[in-house]
Amino acid sequence: MDKYARQITLLNKEKQELLNNSTVAIVGIGALGTVAAELLARAGVNLLLIDRDVIEETNLQRQLLYTEKDVGKSKVEIAKKKLQEINSNITINTKAIHLNKNNLNILNDANLILDGTDNLQTRFLINNYCKKQNKPWVYAAAIKMQGYVMSIFPNGPCLNCFLKEVQLETCATAGVLNTITTSIAALQTTLAIKILIKEEVESKLYHQNIWQPIQKTINIIKNKDCLTCQGKYIHKETTKIIKFCGNNKWQILGKSQNLKKIAQKLEKLGNIELNNSTIHFKNITLFSDGRALIQANSKEAAETAYSKYIGN
Repeated sequence: MDKYARQITLLNKEKQELLNNSTVAIVGIGALGTVAAELLARAGVNLLLIDRDVIEETNLQRQLLYTEKDVGKSKVEIAKKKLQEINSNITINTKAIHLNKNNLNILNDANLILDGTDNLQTRFLINNYCKKQNKPWVYAAAIKMQGYVMSIFPNGPCLNCFLKEVQLETCATAGVLNTITTSIAALQTTLAIKILIKEEVESKLYHQNIWQPIQKTINIIKNKDCLTCQGKYIHKETTKIIKFCGNNKWQILGKSQNLKKIAQKLEKLGNIELNNSTIHFKNITLFSDGRALIQANSKEAAETAYSKYIGN
């Protein structure tokens, strides 16, 4: 417990034990998720890290766990390695998957879910799941110099009560300051700790503008027309091909693959990099669950590359 001595002084041993016995699932290990994961790991909380992506050079400006030598590698694998060096006493599990309606059961053992995603489709998926499973979660988002955080509880207003599914700006198209992502993630983690130690947390929307700097609190009430609150959990079908966050990267959802067999085929065509969960070849990163991340100028070019090197 010496590791948590300053925290125990502030809280107490009983609350520290609550943290040590809790598991938080973080969906998205990027600008928000890396900060939240590190803070929770240092606080003694067990983690489930979920992210479908690999580290890119443009991530390094704001995704604090990663360094230049990590570029091209799985986010969750690198995050786990770094976090275990920070705190070897906690349990860290990882899932390098695309979260969808068919694999939401991986969240079942988590006491709390943190949103580190970069798209509304996944956020609404989490929102529906948590409402149905009576599980709390903490929404967070940041863009440019502004960000939002809200604790969402089963009996209170949900994400669908106030946020509609529209196309928002992305980090690639609008830019983002690393201080706002860090600040928003810190607030999100603070709320998470309070929830885990059973402190009272209000279901209010917090808005920060770090450039001003200002923080506003917005009261959110239940929307009587909210389908999610009415128990109508509408999950949109996962698209086979998805364009990522404003750049020329595409995700294609394919069938599960034997990476060693694929590697044997591809190594005849050029240099490959094979590790436990991914193959890197040319402009393609292939995961064992069949997902491929492809750098391409168009949807058609991405599909062509997948068909040419992986198969349909």
